[in-house]
Amino acid sequence: MAITVAAALLAGCTGTIRKRIYQPVPIAATPVRFKGEMPQPVAAVTADGLRLGGYYWPARPGRPLVVYFHGNGFNQLVGAARAEPLRAGGHGVLVASYRGYGGNGGKPSEQGLLRDGEAWMAEARRLSGGQPLFVFGHSLGGAVALEMAGRHQVGGVATLGTFARLADMAPPVARGLLPDRFDNVAALGRVRAPVLLLHGDRDEIVPFAAGERLAAAGGGRAQLVRLPGAGHQVDLAAVADRLWARWDPASAPK
Repeated sequence: MAITVAAALLAGCTGTIRKRIYQPVPIAATPVRFKGEMPQPVAAVTADGLRLGGYYWPARPGRPLVVYFHGNGFNQLVGAARAEPLRAGGHGVLVASYRGYGGNGGKPSEQGLLRDGEAWMAEARRLSGGQPLFVFGHSLGGAVALEMAGRHQVGGVATLGTFARLADMAPPVARGLLPDRFDNVAALGRVRAPVLLLHGDRDEIVPFAAGERLAAAGGGRAQLVRLPGAGHQVDLAAVADRLWARWDPASAPK
């Protein structure tokens, strides 16, 4: 998740800085193709009254559900295409979205995205039918996933290409002026569920060293999983079976 904020900081404009952090793209501009059946449209309503659109694949009976939080770019449709492999084994997938993304009202901010996360966790509880919940976050979505895992009872949390602190992604001179913090080190300290930090060792956006810093700060609460040769975008088909084997051993192929 590239954040080029120096020019914006010189102008002292919070709105301009946030435009560098949050980069939504209209759904009409991002056609995607699914390998299997298309997900169902679904919505969640936030505490401040926003109706957010997302996507959902129901689980087979007895299978758990994972909430997928996408990164700072594109929208929930692209997120659904990337999350589709998590359906492996008949698991449910709920693709969350944020204010200001994919036709949703409002403007994104740290406080706003965490409110959005709360709305999606409530919707996930409704959809799960009492089955365990898991959370997965890519890049900036990893910050939302870790915070939700710290606030809610989940079976596990995984992130992909996630930083330790948002400030690490900005030039040193700019760090004190960022309007949003996303301190994943602090969030990780509140998580009691197992944590997997997936990170490509050739990630060109969030360097692998950032994943190492986050894992080290976890004090043994998180396991860093190196993805050899992988960049910031990873085909989850390569990791979905292994991820579910950890989270839901009963569903692993015999």
